[in-house]
Amino acid sequence: MIPPPNVTGSLHMGHAFQDTIMDTLTRWKRMQGNNTLWQVGTDHAGIATQMLVERKIAAEEGKTRHDLGRDAFIDKVWEWKAESGGHITRQLRRMGASVDWSRERFTMDDGFYKAVQEVFVRLHEEKLIYRGKRLVNWDPTLHTAISDLEVENKEQQGSFWHFRYPLADGVKTADGKDYVVVATTRPETLLGDTGVAVNPEDARYASLVGKFIELPLVGRRIPVVADEHADMEKGSGCVKITPAHDFNDYEVGKRQNHLLINVFSKDATILEKPKSSILKASPSPTKMPACLPSTPN
Repeated sequence: MIPPPNVTGSLHMGHAFQDTIMDTLTRWKRMQGNNTLWQVGTDHAGIATQMLVERKIAAEEGKTRHDLGRDAFIDKVWEWKAESGGHITRQLRRMGASVDWSRERFTMDDGFYKAVQEVFVRLHEEKLIYRGKRLVNWDPTLHTAISDLEVENKEQQGSFWHFRYPLADGVKTADGKDYVVVATTRPETLLGDTGVAVNPEDARYASLVGKFIELPLVGRRIPVVADEHADMEKGSGCVKITPAHDFNDYEVGKRQNHLLINVFSKDATILEKPKSSILKASPSPTKMPACLPSTPN
């Protein structure tokens, strides 16, 4: 099986290199009298293709996919596939790849994607795969999740914002304060906090573990938990936990059985009414008692 190239452009040197190796091995086995098949195909690369087509119609027509409507936009995507996918297969032919062109496939072919769906359903029924709540990289423009490979990480000069989180029920710190100070670079996620973590070795806050805090602005009671994620040497040693909006906090939330409280809309604006759901540690696929249904937020 040739790893299907995405229909988002042209083949590059990496494709040529790996295809040459596969072609050599296939021809060698064929010369030895083996019944060989080097399967050829292309991949729809849905998100990347959508992004390219959106840019194309914006540049040529000054329109968005919403201006075109679903059916017309899908037609544009298929036009792009015919143009780009055809270019890729022409490149393979020029390279002399000894694939079986009569068996050429596309990942959106009826038989192809139905076979993939069948496999996923079978694995699910056999409890070898399961659904669960996960954090994703969300694109607020395309309104879709994207992979880690499609994320551009850029360093920015940010700021530390310091907040006083008032302790509930008359509890005070070892030095007599009725609050703890939490520093964060993401003040907008405060609305989704489910706890404040302190290091289990930090004597300053040992008496607060298991006690509660009244979350500023919201007034929701959230617990003080002991977790090694909190760095005693960083800031005040207290760290806010927002499992729905930070990958490290997500892991802390699983360990502490916290809720997931999503405070952002699909457009990355603050929700008027946040969405919450139970966050549980992920079951092991080999010891899974049951599949975990979920609806992505």
